[in-house]
Amino acid sequence: MSLASGTKLARVDEIPEAGGKIVDVGGVSLLLTRSGDAVHAFINRCTHAEYRLERADGRLLTQEGRFVVCHAHGASYALDSGACAGGPCTKNLTRVAVEVRSGEIFAA
Repeated sequence: MSLASGTKLARVDEIPEAGGKIVDVGGVSLLLTRSGDAVHAFINRCTHAEYRLERADGRLLTQEGRFVVCHAHGASYALDSGACAGGPCTKNLTRVAVEVRSGEIFAA
């Protein structure tokens, strides 16, 4: 992964509350999630079969405002930690460090 520190990823208000957004920046696809003011970022790859998490139409499947669900085989991950929460995954999503400044999200 080659994402330079300080790279702008998105604005906090672009991420749905208790949901997520996929962004492609610098050749890296990321899942950004938000709960209130807390923002988290993960590599956009299901740990089960290495697919991107979103559907072909770009929509991201979330469940109960707590999980993101891989479109391919239903692997579920916690929005706040990326922890494998069900389905065929065996590992957590890979976390990417971010920081929020003035409502914008940057790679840390």
